[in-house]
This record gives sequence, C-alpha cells and structure tokens, in this order.
Amino acid sequence: MIATYETKLPKLAKYLEANLGDVMTLLAFPKRHHRKIDSTNVLERLNKEVKRKTKVIGAFLCEGSVLRLLVPLAVGTNAKWLDRKYVLWEDLEHTNEVDEEFTEKF
Repeated sequence: MIATYETKLPKLAKYLEANLGDVMTLLAFPKRHHRKIDSTNVLERLNKEVKRKTKVIGAFLCEGSVLRLLVPLAVGTNAKWLDRKYVLWEDLEHTNEVDEEFTEKF
C-alpha cells in the first residue's frame, strides 16, 4: 500500500510508514460504525454552538466566565449524543477474535 505512494506523494508515504497502525485503527471496529466514527458531525455541531453563544457575549471578563458558559454546553451535547445511541457500544467491545482478525489483515 505504501509503495504506491512513494513516487507521487513521498510525504504521504513517509507518514503512512510511521503511523500505519493509527491510520488503520478504524478497521478494527464493526463496518457499520465506520461512517459514524470517521464523521466529525458531533464536533462540528458543538463548534457551531460555541460560536453562536460566544458571539452574543463578545468579550469575557475572565477564564471562569468562559468555562461557565462552555462546560454546560459540552456536557449537554455529550448527554444528548449518548441518549441518541449514535453507536451501539455493545458492538464496540473488543474481543480476542476481533484483535486477531485485525492483525491478520495487516
């Protein structure tokens, strides 16, 4: 896989060589979860809410005032997504079979 990129994209090939395990971690999870794990929709929505709330205030007096605004927002977002069953956590439990299957591929 890395050899295909060595001539056209040497930086990418070097990165893949150093971080192939991290890049391929996604494949250890059930296939039906790949799109949800790879997606940044939850994070993008949180960032949009942060921008919306901070735009109204403009300037903060201290770090504590920022935290008082943003921590409940982050906690609420987390609770909302845990209730939605975004992924089935039971399916994500790793077993020896899954780990062996993953290492056999690579």
